[in-house]
Amino acid sequence: MSPLEQSVRRYLSTESSGHDPWHAFRVCDLANRLAQAIGADAEIVLASALLHDIGHGFGRADHAEKGAFLAQDLLKKSGFPEAKIQSVISCIEHHEWLPGRAGDPELPTVEYQAFADADRLDALGAVGIARTFAFGGAHGRPIWDPEPGAAASGVYGVSSIHHFYDKLLHLPDDMYTEPGKRLAVQRVAVMKQFLRSFNLQWEGKDVQVSALATEPGLSLGPLQKSSVKVRDRIRRIFAAILQPNPIN
Repeated sequence: MSPLEQSVRRYLSTESSGHDPWHAFRVCDLANRLAQAIGADAEIVLASALLHDIGHGFGRADHAEKGAFLAQDLLKKSGFPEAKIQSVISCIEHHEWLPGRAGDPELPTVEYQAFADADRLDALGAVGIARTFAFGGAHGRPIWDPEPGAAASGVYGVSSIHHFYDKLLHLPDDMYTEPGKRLAVQRVAVMKQFLRSFNLQWEGKDVQVSALATEPGLSLGPLQKSSVKVRDRIRRIFAAILQPNPIN
């Protein structure tokens, strides 16, 4: 294991929001493939990918700036080519996603493009789903808040499900490389299928009456009406508990 990898493990060993060492290693691997595909400098791309989130070891706030500061010292001590250090620092400083690439460099180098695509791709697909809920749990964000007006509050977004629509489903439009764009489309398809399944289960619309009615005379009550919203269903369940003659 290289000294830089050891540093990543040290800074991010207790990170539980989806920005752990394995995130860095996955981004590193994918960034290397993209760099080869578009002819980017692999040294710059790999160093940027490996070190981009070490600032998370000190908290989420300003983690890009903190990470860039730490990375400069680590790269110098590791013997990394001095002429390439600033390029790595620039990648790390700009990597935090903002809508419409607002945080990206005005003239992104091919190295930044390969690194940024790889970082954004790790937010998509099955791993992206897992990371979304890990981040939400680490920052006290609910899974989903369907109440009207819920979007008006929340430090890290209203809910994890909101985050899919606020950011993740838009990421394919922010990819730079052709391989990144193709892979983003595939991974977003996985997320859209998850969201469809989530919505069906949340509303109880995935329930198959025949699968539940395994005992003769079993009354399914409100579950027979799959179109009933969750809040209405909860009210009816409480009504069934409190009233001597439950509504079927």
